[in-house]
Amino acid sequence: MKPFQAMYFVRHNLSKVIAVFIMIALTGLLYVGGSYISNIEVEFIKTYDFEADVAFVNLNGMTTEQGKDAFLEEVRKDESLRIFQVGVNEFIFPTVLTFTNGNTSFCYTVEDFLWRNQRMGWIKDTSMVKENTLFLTERFAMYLGVKEGDLYDEKQEELSLYFGESPYEVHIMEGDGFGNILISKECLTNEYYQLTWSDKGSRDIFESRLAELKEKYKEIEISTHEKRLQRVSETFVINSVIFLSILIVVTCVFFITINAVLVGIYDKRKSEFQIYESIGIPKAKIRRKVVGELLIMSGVGMVLGLILAFVAITLLNVCLFAKDGLQLYYYHPWALGSWLICNAMILIPSILLRLRAIDKSSGEV
Repeated sequence: MKPFQAMYFVRHNLSKVIAVFIMIALTGLLYVGGSYISNIEVEFIKTYDFEADVAFVNLNGMTTEQGKDAFLEEVRKDESLRIFQVGVNEFIFPTVLTFTNGNTSFCYTVEDFLWRNQRMGWIKDTSMVKENTLFLTERFAMYLGVKEGDLYDEKQEELSLYFGESPYEVHIMEGDGFGNILISKECLTNEYYQLTWSDKGSRDIFESRLAELKEKYKEIEISTHEKRLQRVSETFVINSVIFLSILIVVTCVFFITINAVLVGIYDKRKSEFQIYESIGIPKAKIRRKVVGELLIMSGVGMVLGLILAFVAITLLNVCLFAKDGLQLYYYHPWALGSWLICNAMILIPSILLRLRAIDKSSGEV
């Protein structure tokens, strides 16, 4: 390895640059923070998976029975559409931020659930579908402390919902998030409906008909799945603001600390750079050497930071969150983006300051 190569300095001055490695590695905790703060939105959106491909129709606010009947008659006559009544309530689930959250819980008749299940693939064994059955995702069942075949009733407050008679027979269904579906013909007490396309229709026809129905029946609340997801994202905008504020503060702290270490390292090398110039080495080559050194230090530190982040996420999941069915995710745009931005905001100014210092030292020759 040639002495003028960037790696030569790093390799032969580990005692000096190891502090830089460690401090850059600590930015991995920002990656963990991004995963932590984004978790509540990720888990909340996953509960909406059970509403995919349907529009939610609320007829409780209709001013006239005539308008309600006209809407239902038009939809039921349209062979490209399918509408069915559902029970609506709320259910609660935990978050990594130590408080519970909630979302809509739906109740179906046996017939309607079987039809929806054909499209969604919630369960494979349809023989389990019967009156007063409660389907829970594996994670939700873990949180509630119930298992396949248990009996569950409305007195168990964690579920925070009541439909029909109790107790309900619990079955576990597929689903990556927290979710539940109740089967009971007694839950259809309010004018709530799910509207989707039938076997004779398609998504494109459905979306076109939805637009027509919303225009024609303006007094009816018709919420598409996409619209509901948009409202969720808008609700969590404040989380983005909070996290951006944290990112700015943390980045400033890291930059000030790391820059102080780099100043100590490179101020002691002024004479070295002056000697390089005095023996005819072009300034551009000296600059490339310094930039290379900083890139290597940053790269090694970032690799260590990712390792630190993944180890921390694993330990938090195994030791803290898994028992409640919770988890931090190893990837989220907030986590990766904030970590990269932080390191870029440390590296780029550090390079510019070091190059400026080299120009000043060369003027002192």
